[in-house]
Amino acid sequence: MAKDFEEFGKITDAALARLKKKVGTERDKVPDFVRKLPWAKYFIPFGLVDRVLTEELAIRYALGIAHLSPLFYDEEYAKKTRWGGRICPPGMLSLTERCNGAMEGLPGVHTIWRQSTYEWKRPMMIGDLLDTHTFLIEAEEIPSKFAGGKAVLQKYETRVKNQKGEDVGTYMTEWHRFERSSSKKAGKYDDIKLAEYTKEDLAKIYEDYGKEVVRGAEIRYWEDVQIGEEIPFLVKGPTTQTSKFAYESVMSPGGWIVGHHLWNMQIMAQPKLPFYNEQGVPEPPVAIHWSNDRSRKILGLAGAYESGYERTNWQIQMMMNWMGDEGLLRKLTQRYPKFNLMGDTTWCHGKVLEKFVDGKDHVVKCEVWTVNQRKDITTTGEAEVVLLSRGK
Repeated sequence: MAKDFEEFGKITDAALARLKKKVGTERDKVPDFVRKLPWAKYFIPFGLVDRVLTEELAIRYALGIAHLSPLFYDEEYAKKTRWGGRICPPGMLSLTERCNGAMEGLPGVHTIWRQSTYEWKRPMMIGDLLDTHTFLIEAEEIPSKFAGGKAVLQKYETRVKNQKGEDVGTYMTEWHRFERSSSKKAGKYDDIKLAEYTKEDLAKIYEDYGKEVVRGAEIRYWEDVQIGEEIPFLVKGPTTQTSKFAYESVMSPGGWIVGHHLWNMQIMAQPKLPFYNEQGVPEPPVAIHWSNDRSRKILGLAGAYESGYERTNWQIQMMMNWMGDEGLLRKLTQRYPKFNLMGDTTWCHGKVLEKFVDGKDHVVKCEVWTVNQRKDITTTGEAEVVLLSRGK
């Protein structure tokens, strides 16, 4: 722990060397200082690990991302689909990660997402018990303009099975670690201002909300898909503190969303963990995701930012809307070239790139991306869906 305090917030050769020794090993979800807390066994600091996918959790998650598919909510409806019952929002696969770049190595060094890849073998069903195993697969120093010269890349892979021993999927993440003071000095985002809207601007967004196309029970057959066809867009936002908490309260990123004595116990276990707000009160690092002031002071950004999880779920919703309830989203890769800042509005887009048959699966591969009100592309990626075939 003494070494952690000495190097807190710094990328040092010694800290990186210790992290590299863990490459190839299975990683655990709970940092040592949290594990020692007397209440740790009652709290899962990083999502769903070896836990039942309960109805309450699945519905809270779906409400947090504002995805109202009857596959999540309506048992009678879901029973009539080929899944035979209610499924969980596919984005919940992100909750299976036992450890990632925000949870281990380089204490006090900030973390942002570079890329994520989700691969689903089958839907996660309400009532499933998930068995998860996470491995650190890479830790390397890399150049970074945002971080003032250098950063560290950490890659993780999580393998997930259900209570029947069936493969549920694989979840891979890449994390960009940098010193917070370096990002402020780099000034890469100095020219970005927080969004402001007129009544006319909001009316256009509300109009776009009304254009959402949900295919639902109408089967989309593989043979009917055309190369180059556009996926109907989906709009989300403007992002507010309320919308952030609707999602963050379910995610509980890093386990830092606790209060009072529980938060004080974390501070006592690792005194350099918090930062102090304008009132001199200690707050967890994740406050940068809902506080404009915290994000400005710590990172030099215009305001609070969304880490990427919400954009993942929004693009999943767009693809589920398009493929219909009998389709299976089997893969989604995302990259995050721009931040999604407080007040931003996001339009999700997609386009069909190719069609192919992979064994028994009739697959459609799509390009997916998100655009904000500044016309910035904030996410890029690819999605693959398995559709029913008229020939089967």
